[in-house]
Amino acid sequence: MGKIRFFQFAVILSVLACAATLMAANRFEVSGRNLPQGTTGAEISIRADLDQDIYGFSVSLNFDPNDITITSVRLGSAVAPLEPEFSAGVLDNDAGQFSHGVVFALSEARINTRLESAEDLEVLVLVIDVSVTPGTTTLDLANGSTPGRLNVMTDGVGNSVSPAPTLVDGTINIIDLAPRLDTYLENNGGSGTVFTIIGSNFDQPELTVKVCGNDAEHEVLANGQTLRVTAPRCPDKGPALVEVCTVRGCVRDPLGFMYTVADTAPIVTSVISNAGRAGSVFFADARNLSNPDTVTVKVCGNDATFSILPGGVTLRTLLITAPDCGTGGWATLEVCNEFGCDTLAEGFDYDIVGGSQMPGDCNSDGSLDLSDGVCLLSHLFVGQPPELPCEGAGEVTLNDFNGDNNIDLSDGVGVLVYLFQGGAAHAEGTECKVLVGCNNLCN
Repeated sequence: MGKIRFFQFAVILSVLACAATLMAANRFEVSGRNLPQGTTGAEISIRADLDQDIYGFSVSLNFDPNDITITSVRLGSAVAPLEPEFSAGVLDNDAGQFSHGVVFALSEARINTRLESAEDLEVLVLVIDVSVTPGTTTLDLANGSTPGRLNVMTDGVGNSVSPAPTLVDGTINIIDLAPRLDTYLENNGGSGTVFTIIGSNFDQPELTVKVCGNDAEHEVLANGQTLRVTAPRCPDKGPALVEVCTVRGCVRDPLGFMYTVADTAPIVTSVISNAGRAGSVFFADARNLSNPDTVTVKVCGNDATFSILPGGVTLRTLLITAPDCGTGGWATLEVCNEFGCDTLAEGFDYDIVGGSQMPGDCNSDGSLDLSDGVCLLSHLFVGQPPELPCEGAGEVTLNDFNGDNNIDLSDGVGVLVYLFQGGAAHAEGTECKVLVGCNNLCN
């Protein structure tokens, strides 16, 4: 009986010894991470288990440079306090290779500096950026063909430890943050219908939503998983494409919204030759012009002469004559029918026809002074000068000091009161202004 018990005890000791050996085996391991696509500055630990003290080590790994960029490396929390006398390495982001060596002591005064045996020691920290492409990639602890490309732990006399360290690679999961569409609520009706999209990743930057190819007003609710969308105008009845995009990517559903009625208000699709002076002819392509008798066109808020060219079924071409606008630059184009209107802020670009004038400069000498007040009063009551500078609207704008759209005694007096009694300035201000029908006399 005593021999049996001794044998059992010996077996138990042997098992415990083997278990202890396995627990303390030398090992390098890269910590895996789940990282959102496009992440920058993420920290990845390289950790070690030691079954004996070591006086130096080197780490070598390979990685896919299309997935990962290593931006920097630093000593880990177990190594940095020892202040190694040698720490250097090679990083090649183009080839996807990294190696780094550490020796704790090079001088006799610190010859006993070492990393003591223990488990789960952080020896290095890599700082990485990951790509915007989702997927899985590996930080591969690998021994290369050159001495500097080895995973090694050394003892106090410069020999590699035994057993040699096992290598546990790290897996980086690059998480897909592109928007996802799961379900809809009330996604049918006409333009203006507000419907709900339930999905994920709507809280990423630069969110855009299109329905039927047109930009749609939208609101992201606080959880980033719900979108409230207002259906824009669509010329066609039936299912319409819903497209949701962010910097992380796009998702499209051809059956995202069902238009139960077509939006038959005009839709201006393009404008060409839309620059010049009043009286210029330009063209606009638009949908929903099937009933010409109900179509109206305005430019700069003014009715424009137009005709609808023959041809086309859903898309027709308008030939438009730009009306007088009174100002230069871009003017709004508005095309309407009995169902509604469509507007383009940059409908027609009017040439600036006129010159820079000082408001109130009656005698056209480029400045505002006593002589301008005398000029205006003399014109009104003596007939000299017989004509005021500028033509048309410019003449009134230049000389109508008080801005009441008339040129009379009060304007001449207004000049004098402004100059000598601190009265109100010209209604158009005190800086040179481009006026239609005027010559360029000040800058």
